[in-house]
Amino acid sequence: MAKPIPKWVQERVSRIWKKYNSKELTFDMIEKVLSPMDDRNTISVFLNELKKAEWIEIKPSKEDMRKKIYTLKEPNIIMKELVHNGN
Repeated sequence: MAKPIPKWVQERVSRIWKKYNSKELTFDMIEKVLSPMDDRNTISVFLNELKKAEWIEIKPSKEDMRKKIYTLKEPNIIMKELVHNGN
């Protein structure tokens, strides 16, 4: 169940959602959207925050098992989960 996230994470989710919606993403795709303001380390922290809050689904890449594929949860699903959790 989704949990609240910090405002700085919400701002980045919004930027990624505007560009890709719920498409499968690579780290490089996320980096292209966030790189004007964030370096790779900050993007890793951002992805960890999303993972902890259960706002993102992560699976291994079929082409390269060392890499991951990220999918943002639909905003309406997140909102339902937050309301259900009482947040």
